[in-house]
Parts: sequence; structure tokens; C-alpha cells
Amino acid sequence: MNAPTPDDPARSGEAHSRRPFLPLLLLAIAFVGWSAMQTTQLLGDHRALRDAAAQQVEPLAAAQKIRVAADSLAAKTQALADKGNADARAVVARLKERGVTINPNAKPIAPP
Repeated sequence: MNAPTPDDPARSGEAHSRRPFLPLLLLAIAFVGWSAMQTTQLLGDHRALRDAAAQQVEPLAAAQKIRVAADSLAAKTQALADKGNADARAVVARLKERGVTINPNAKPIAPP
């Protein structure tokens, strides 16, 4: 049999005790990489949401103008119907059939 040498791991006890440096280093590198990837993804998502919100400003303003105009037209039509105009009464009746309620005292709603 061969005599154990001083550099033999079986003699020094290193075979049974492993150092945690390498696994912890790999774990730390993986965590930092994952965090960097998540941060990059979240920043990209934030930028996309901000751009989407910016693209909706103009259409929302246009829709609000149309809504105010339609509400004004409906209120004026209701006022005419209340004064006895037959055509305005017919329009109001058709709108009621379709489930549209006319509130002549409604205030315009500010856009969000």
C-alpha cells in the first residue's frame, strides 16, 4: 500500500469539509443577474405604459369634446320637446327606446 502524503485530501480532512465560497459566489452572481434582468424588464414596461398613456391624451380630449357636443345637442332637443316640438319629441322618444337618458341639467364631466 502506498503511504499517504501530506498533500493527500483524505489525510487533511478536506474531502469531508467543502468550502461554501464557490456555491455562494454562484448564488450571488445569479441573484445579481436576475435582479438586473428584472430591472431592465420593469423599466421597459414602465416606458411602454408611459408612451401608451401619452398616445391616449389626444383621442381622449377629442372624445370629451364630442361627448360635450352630444350632451348639449340632447339637452337642446329635450328643451324643444318640452316646448312642444313634435319632431324633437319623436327624437327623444327614439332615444328613450334605445336606453338613452337625457339630463338637461347635467354638467360636463372633466376628462380623467
